[in-house]
Formats: sequence, C-alpha cells, structure tokens
Amino acid sequence: MLLLMVILGVVLTTTISTMGLYRKDQSRIGANRNTRSTLDIVNSDVRQAGERLSGDFPAVQITQDANGNSVLTLRRGLLDSPLPVCAPLPNVLGVYVNANNPAAATLVGGISNLPMACSTGAQDLSQWDAQIAAGVVGGYVFDSTDGRGSYVTLSGTSTTPTLPKTQLVQFSGLTGTFNPVKATAGAPERDIRLYLIEERQYSVTGGKLMLGVNGKTSQAAAPRVLSFKAVPYLTGATPTLAALPFPGADGTGKPKNWKNLAYLDVSMTVTEGTGKNAVERTIRQRLTPRNASSAEAGSN
Repeated sequence: MLLLMVILGVVLTTTISTMGLYRKDQSRIGANRNTRSTLDIVNSDVRQAGERLSGDFPAVQITQDANGNSVLTLRRGLLDSPLPVCAPLPNVLGVYVNANNPAAATLVGGISNLPMACSTGAQDLSQWDAQIAAGVVGGYVFDSTDGRGSYVTLSGTSTTPTLPKTQLVQFSGLTGTFNPVKATAGAPERDIRLYLIEERQYSVTGGKLMLGVNGKTSQAAAPRVLSFKAVPYLTGATPTLAALPFPGADGTGKPKNWKNLAYLDVSMTVTEGTGKNAVERTIRQRLTPRNASSAEAGSN
C-alpha cells in the first residue's frame, strides 16, 4: 500500500504538471493565433490605405494615446477624383461643388477667388449618386492648405435643372469650418475637397484593440491587449524613424506627403489564460502600404 501510494503520488504530480504545461501551451497557442489573425487584418488595411488618394491627403495617420498605445487611422478613396468645395462650410443646404452658388455671386473678383477646380460647369455626379444609393456614405472634407479634415456622412446630391445650374452634395456630421474663398484676390488658393472614402481606425480601449469604421462606434477587434504600437519609417537609402504625429507638417504648416512612408513596424502584446497559466505574447510585423510606392512629384 505504501508503494502504491508513492506511485500514485508520482503519477498525480506528473499529471498535474503535464496539465499545467498543456494549459499554458494552449494559452500560448491562443495568444499567437489571435494576435497573428488580428495583424493579418491590419496588414490588409495598411496595404489598401491611400488607394486613389494624393500624397497630401492624410491616408495614413498615427498618433499616440495617453497610455503610449498607437492610434492608427487608415483611409482609401472609393472614387478616382474628389469634388471641389466651392462655398463656405457649414452650409445647411450642403456642399456646393461648382461655382454657381450664392458665395461666388458676391465675391470681389468673381470665381477667381475660389479654387481653380471650381468652375461654372456642371460636375459629373453619376458615380457619387450610385455609391450613395448603394449605401456608401463615407465622405471626408479636406483642406489641403493646413491638413485639416472632417469625416461627414453623405445622403445624396442635387442639381438644379435651370441655368445657372447649382450642384450640391448633402451631408451631416461636419466638425469645424472650411472656407475655400480667398481673403484677397492675391492670396494663395485654398484648395478644399470632398472625398468619398473608407476610413478604418485602430486604437486600444479598456484592454481591447478597437476598430472604428467610417466614424461609427468602435467594435472590439481583439481582447486582452496590453500594447499596440505602429512605428512609421520614412523612405531613403536607410529608412529613418518618423516623428509622431505622422505625417506631421512641413515648415510652412502644410501636411507632409504620407507617400514618403517606407513601412510601418506594427507590434501587439496580448495576454491569454489566467493565474499560473497566463502568458504574454508579442508579435511584430513589418507592413508596407502598396500605394505609397506611387510617389508624386514635389513630395515633402
């Protein structure tokens, strides 16, 4: 009986130890699987960022929250060309996208005080109408002069049938004011545009990696996240670390060209399991936005 008790004790100890190792191994596997699958989704979004967008548009933005985690915002254009903003915003009627509007009629110097893209001709809004009718309503008002922008929700377009034809895009949710009218005839042009975009933003809240799409309430993309970092590097013979916020501004206050981005080093640390079986895993990936390679002349 004594021998049997010793054998049973050894077997029990071995079994408990084996079960502990098994649980810890399962936690490690789960942490690796969840982290890699999440970073695969981030990678897909990074690769698509900047599609149909110019270098001065904030297609890739990185800031840092109070806890040192990254806030990664990725945008891609859904139509080939933006529309010019041709009257001050906010405007209860909508966004004027040609120069036949009340503001142009009262300008000193006429429509020459509006962006060059604002003409008296009619814009082709057929693709905008089709996208909005299909439920694609993510708009973005962008001031290329100072890099400010505001996400808006689009609801439709309108064109008056008689001359002079005025064209509007209806929207809601604007934050801030935007005025394309030059202060004087000799002042620099204020190029303000309306884009149809998809926006995806990753951030950490309450120990979860959250994903917000097109300005809507963020949803949990990954649980038990201890850290999320997106570190940008700039192109060059030897890629250099970029300062945050990225892309920042140049010496004149204008936004730097995001297409100077070489790659992002993205890392995420998660925890899995509880008690003695808890493990922490950090996975790192180098992600490259494929649209950054289409660099434009005059990048900063």
